[in-house]
Amino acid sequence: MEKHFAKLKEYLGMDTEISYEEFEGYFQDVMKLFNENYQDFNREESIQGRFMMSILVSNADERARKDKKLAKKYRKIREKSSLWAEALTLKLMKEGMSKQEIAKAEQELSDSI
Repeated sequence: MEKHFAKLKEYLGMDTEISYEEFEGYFQDVMKLFNENYQDFNREESIQGRFMMSILVSNADERARKDKKLAKKYRKIREKSSLWAEALTLKLMKEGMSKQEIAKAEQELSDSI
């Protein structure tokens, strides 16, 4: 998780936009991580994962609006990322966190970047 979160922080600090290929590659790496380890995520990893999915959702949505040629691919990334974000929200709520606590934890992550 740390490797993927560090890469996201790097991307967020960039002034230029990465290519579709790099964006999709990062997305696929994150999907592999989630598919293989989701059940074992601790609270911190779940919050980081939820934050990563939120960033992917908003970036894929923005890219879909700007790039009509790749819009369908970006929408698929947005949809899958959104489903994972919802799954992580439910996982965290089952662990006793409220939606407000989840939002606060994500805001703290965002502020630290």
